[in-house]
Amino acid sequence: MAFDYLRQTLFFFRQHLLTLAAIQLPFLLLLALLNYALIGNLVDTGDPEIQMNAALASLARLVFLPFYLGGTIIYLQSVIDNQPVHPLTAILSAAGSWGRLLLTYILNAIAISVGFMLLIVPGVYVGVRFAVADYACVLERKGPIEALRGSWNGTSEHFWLLLQGLALLMGLLFLTNVLISQAFGAQPLLSTLFSVIIDFLGVLVTIYGFRIYCVIREEQRNGEI
Repeated sequence: MAFDYLRQTLFFFRQHLLTLAAIQLPFLLLLALLNYALIGNLVDTGDPEIQMNAALASLARLVFLPFYLGGTIIYLQSVIDNQPVHPLTAILSAAGSWGRLLLTYILNAIAISVGFMLLIVPGVYVGVRFAVADYACVLERKGPIEALRGSWNGTSEHFWLLLQGLALLMGLLFLTNVLISQAFGAQPLLSTLFSVIIDFLGVLVTIYGFRIYCVIREEQRNGEI
């Protein structure tokens, strides 16, 4: 079953590649260049200046992430509704859920981090159970706690379906990133540009998660009838 949804994910990605790129790449390129300007190829993580610059780069990513992630989610839903929106419209629409999505993302990340500190497996489990919280936050306008609770309740019967697809996609992206880092680690600019491509390919994870979210939402609607 997971492979069917993976095929649908790849098909959607190919069909809407240019629009997805228009939504995400401007932000990803800006963040990559900012990260390169602040950190470059310096590796002395004990240097207070580097630590400060790394913190600024992380803060910038948090500031921009709700725009391109929220914009992507809004665009995905617009395609399902047979009313595809312009990339700029999707990004501007995402501004309305900026605070909610940011807090949802942060709380999700904290929960996963705590889970990973408890011998990894709990982190994976929590990450999968909270995998559709972002979609509920943006599309259903739920608050962070409500979105996370809804995701936890809604994914109980789709845990393995989510785990299989997300693990495969994220595993392939991680492996690709490692190989590129080894091949171009001595060339920071090239490594930075390739990191943008890897980050953009992460939209496959977003598409797959959205596909399963649609399944969960449809089942919940049918259950209310």
